[in-house]
Amino acid sequence: MSPELTGALAGGAACLVASPYLARLTLSVPDRERRDWWRGEPATRARMVVTAAVALLFGGLGGAAATWGALWPAFLAYALLCTPLAIIDLECHRLPNRLVLLFAGAAAAFLTLAAAVDDHWHAWLRAAEGAAAVYAVLLALALISPKGFGYGDVKIGGVLGGYLGWFGWLDVYFGIFAGFLLGSVVAVAVMAAGRGTRKTLIPFGPMLILGPLLVIAFDLVPSFSS
Repeated sequence: MSPELTGALAGGAACLVASPYLARLTLSVPDRERRDWWRGEPATRARMVVTAAVALLFGGLGGAAATWGALWPAFLAYALLCTPLAIIDLECHRLPNRLVLLFAGAAAAFLTLAAAVDDHWHAWLRAAEGAAAVYAVLLALALISPKGFGYGDVKIGGVLGGYLGWFGWLDVYFGIFAGFLLGSVVAVAVMAAGRGTRKTLIPFGPMLILGPLLVIAFDLVPSFSS
């Protein structure tokens, strides 16, 4: 069994096991007044099924992207934390700091661990630079068009830039581009179905999360070598 398949199966299984709790978080995390948000709220069967599907997708793609190695825990954290974030953004058009900051902390910790285990400090440095670069670009977009781009997207985009930067600068570009492309496709589909107009706000977080996973898992970065 290849490292990619092993990582994908392990990631999908771990996220599937955790999905009932993640479903509970989709209800408690958006409540700004709740201090014990990590306990979650009872979820319906339908919500649990949807959460399980999202978790399985993110976990499988994340595991395939990381392969079975030192980077795997970092991508497991990616899948686990981004599953409720994606669902919350779809429902509430928000990416709560509670989970985004936890995601940023987990990413920093696990990428540092991977760098220490495999002595990949050059990749770690590029990840830090990628995070800063993506954050800066998305922040500029949010300042230019505050109604179309939220600060939650800026923050999570910076974290995703760190993951992409681990693999290379082309990954940073194409991973973030994939998120924008997916967002555009969804927006066009919504308008084509008569469910919205050009002024309809489309949650961007889920596409921004999914784009990097697809690019890394399926190695969608083109090669420019001769």
